[in-house]
Amino acid sequence: MSAPIRPSHRPTPRRRARRGFALLLACAVLPSFAHEPVAAPRVTAAAPSLPPLVLGTDATVADVDGVRIGRNGLALLQRYAQLDGHTVTVAQVLDEVVEQRLLARHAQKHLAREVLFTDRRVAFTPEASAEEKLTGLLRAVYRPQLEAALAAEPRLSPDAAIVEAPAVTATQLRAVLGDPAQIRLDYSLDASSQRQAEALLVLRYRLPEGGEGRISLADVYARQNVQGRMSLHALDLDFLREQARARLAALLVLDWSRRAAGDAAIAELQRNLLDREYARGLSEHYGVGADMHDSNAYLDDLRQRVTPAEISTWYAAHREQFRRLERVRARHIRLADEAVASRVAAALRKDGSNFGELARQYSMAPDRDGGGELGWIARRDDADWFTELVFAQPPGRNGAPVREPVAADVAAHWEIVRVDEQQSGFFARDSETVRYLASRAIAEHKAREAFAALRGRLRREAPVHYVDAAGHANSEGVSP
Repeated sequence: MSAPIRPSHRPTPRRRARRGFALLLACAVLPSFAHEPVAAPRVTAAAPSLPPLVLGTDATVADVDGVRIGRNGLALLQRYAQLDGHTVTVAQVLDEVVEQRLLARHAQKHLAREVLFTDRRVAFTPEASAEEKLTGLLRAVYRPQLEAALAAEPRLSPDAAIVEAPAVTATQLRAVLGDPAQIRLDYSLDASSQRQAEALLVLRYRLPEGGEGRISLADVYARQNVQGRMSLHALDLDFLREQARARLAALLVLDWSRRAAGDAAIAELQRNLLDREYARGLSEHYGVGADMHDSNAYLDDLRQRVTPAEISTWYAAHREQFRRLERVRARHIRLADEAVASRVAAALRKDGSNFGELARQYSMAPDRDGGGELGWIARRDDADWFTELVFAQPPGRNGAPVREPVAADVAAHWEIVRVDEQQSGFFARDSETVRYLASRAIAEHKAREAFAALRGRLRREAPVHYVDAAGHANSEGVSP
């Protein structure tokens, strides 16, 4: 893929945004950069009262296994947290950045990329995600300055930066991406298509300080999730142009921010956001934060190894987790059709005081003379639809009319149910439900413990060196 041509002192930017769920792994002192691109902070009214953003000589604060962490990058992260309403110190931000680096370093060393990013076929790449979140963070932190700079310097706008925008045609796209009618199981480029996409120019641009670059189809394609790639394979030329312009706008923000904060600070921010992607992938590998019914290889292995003794111990310690509704005392009104059911439902008082009266007047059921009283109904494994309806109804409320579940062209009656009382109990210790729920809860507990132990071990063994104000390195750490 062709990269922008820049003056030698500026690093080439990497990639854009990823969707996804997000979980800030360390100490939750910064707002989450989860799955969506970083947007403007919610707390904008408080911005005038914020302390000034102080950037100066970008002194080294620490290094993690030879990877530098500088003061300016930490200051930008701290400012973003402040904009979002968080009160954090630079020391807290540094601690979080260090932990994300350690987790990402471990993930990259011990787990394959396809294991860390199981949604890679449909989601944004971690590099793309990190870059778009970087752009969003910088737009939020530098919003007033960027707006002022744009007003004073028109060259910062995409329109002014575009040097050439060839009229890409659907025929050209088809030649690279194939027939849009083709059925695809995977939206990606093979080696030949990748080379063709790199050669297909969408935009050529010039940065305000003179650096020039190009945006190819490959650049745009690499920054899409599956929906975006599908749009490109559908030969959506408007989408291609919009995405190319969005990419150029991001490059202009990055270029301006490098001049404002320094190349090193922006590179460190981007690395930190990429670290978060890998750290998030590592936490998902452990099943941390996953829904208990989600498929996860690590959790599945732990679940299969849970013993009956562990389940019994968990049941005794967490019995309330296995409570269930055992029986209910209820009433009902059975109506001939929807129209009558709607009229009766509208006539019912909220407290149910006229429920029996309306049942005697309108119900078609044999218990109409008793006011629709059903008495106590016990839970059964082979419960019919009506029993399921009764057990699903909250107590002390008139249920909405429900049609008997038969074919649409078959005459059916309608039911209105009111539950007056409920009694609960517990699933049996040796039931399949307890085995299912407990084994998953135990596996999740073990996974959280394993992940916490990993974090603790990485921190204890961390190749981290902190630098004090005098520039002296040590391994104990000081507040920056």
